[in-house]
Amino acid sequence: MLLAAERGSIQNAAWYPRGLPVSSRPPPSKILKTLPALEASSTLSNAVVQAVKAPHRPVLVIISGNEMGLRKAVDQSLTIGRDPACELVLTDALVSSRHALIEDRGDGWALVDLGSTNGTSVNGTKGIEFTLTRNDKIVFGRTVVRFEMQDQLEQAYDELVEKLLNIDDLSGLLVRRKFDANLAIAIETARRLGAPLGLLMMDLDGIKKINDTHGHLFGAYVIGESGQVIGHVLEGRGFASRFGGDEYIAAVPGHDLGATCAVGEEIRRAIAEHQFEREGIPLHPGISIGVASFPESAPDAQRLFQQADEALYRAKRGGKNQVSS
Repeated sequence: MLLAAERGSIQNAAWYPRGLPVSSRPPPSKILKTLPALEASSTLSNAVVQAVKAPHRPVLVIISGNEMGLRKAVDQSLTIGRDPACELVLTDALVSSRHALIEDRGDGWALVDLGSTNGTSVNGTKGIEFTLTRNDKIVFGRTVVRFEMQDQLEQAYDELVEKLLNIDDLSGLLVRRKFDANLAIAIETARRLGAPLGLLMMDLDGIKKINDTHGHLFGAYVIGESGQVIGHVLEGRGFASRFGGDEYIAAVPGHDLGATCAVGEEIRRAIAEHQFEREGIPLHPGISIGVASFPESAPDAQRLFQQADEALYRAKRGGKNQVSS
C-alpha cells in the first residue's frame, strides 16, 4: 500500500514527460500557470480589449454577385444601384440604376426600395421599406448583401478577407474578376461623363529565357516584381490586374489614346530601368504593351479589350519591348 505522500508524488509525476528523472522535475509550485487577466497587459491584448469595446458600425458585405467580397462601411445614408454615381455600385444587370437607399433613421437603419424594376427583398420577403437588423440578407437582382454591425476586430477581419479575395498575392495587383468589375463601372462612368478611358494590355519579354536559364522561381520573382512596378506607375491614376502567367492589363480613366500611350511608355521605361536581382543574379526582362482607348478605339469593354490585345501583338511582332496602338 502506498503512503499518502507517495501517492501525491506519483500524481505530480504524471504531469511530466516520461523518462525525465524525478530529481530534475521542478516542484509543483514552479509550474507555469495561466496569467491572470490583469497581468496580460501587452499592447496587443489591450488593443484587442479596446476593439471589442469600440462602438459597432453598420457594414454591407456582398456575399454573392459580381462584387462578391466587397465591404462597404455605412457611415451615413447611401444609395445602391448600377449608376456609377451611387455610393455602392453593383454591376448586376438585374439591379436598377438607382435601386435602393440605406437610410439613417437616428435610432436605427432602414432600407427603402426606390421603385426598382426587379424589387428588393430582405430575408426572403419582398417589400418597399424594411427596418434592418444585424445579419439581415438583402437581395438586389442576383446580388446578395449581408447587413452587419461590426466592431473594429470584425472590420479588420473583413478587410483581410476582401484583400485575399481581390488581390493577387504574387504581384499585389487586382485579381481578374475584381478588375473586370472595376472596369465595367469605370466605362459606365466615362460614358456618362463623356470622358475617355485608356486600356493597356502588357506581356513581359524574356520570361521563358529566365525560366530556362535560372529556373521558375526566378521567373516568378520577375513576374511579381514587375506587377509591383506597374502598380507604382499607375498609383493614383488607374488600376491593373495580372491574369495568367506574365500578362497584365491596366485601365486609366480620363486618358485618351495618346495619353494612354504615354502611360504605357512610362511603364515600359520603368521596367527597363528597374533593378531585377535574385540571389545575386541580375535579370533583364522587357515588356510589350498594346494600347486602346474608349470610345476612340471601341465603344464597349469587350471590343476595347480586343483592340488593345491586337495592339499588343503588333508590339510583339514589331520587335518587342515597345508600345503599340
